Amino acid sequence: MGFVRKTPAGTFRACWRDPAGKQKSKSFRTKREANAFLVETEGSLNRGTYVNPHAGRTRFGDFARQWLATRTVEARTTERTVSMLRAHILPKWGDWPLGKVDFMSVQEWVTALSRQLAPTTVAKCYQLLSMILRTADCGLRSRPG
Repeated sequence: MGFVRKTPAGTFRACWRDPAGKQKSKSFRTKREANAFLVETEGSLNRGTYVNPHAGRTRFGDFARQWLATRTVEARTTERTVSMLRAHILPKWGDWPLGKVDFMSVQEWVTALSRQLAPTTVAKCYQLLSMILRTADCGLRSRPG
């Protein structure tokens, strides 16, 4: 069970434990905001849909490199994936925080790619981006097209 406490700076800190039992906290200007956040967080913990609110700060490029290092696939598949990341995905998304990648930005990117690349290549780029985002738990809600 979480709690809210006032900080010396006059803000309010919502405190809770994540599914792994680690203490987490987030600060708010008002006690009402902190309590509302805590209620939502505890609900998502109970439903099993909890996502760390700080996870979205990780840069896409950093996460993609970690993701790639954990994959166990054929060498040729890894080569194609690295090539696609280097040529088409990381130049656009590498510096973006994961939490900032949204549907409209991806749709604009897919549209721009489709002006330069074959439809199959665009689809493969989108599939790779989507796979990485799903792994990061900020998967796209619907498919651009």
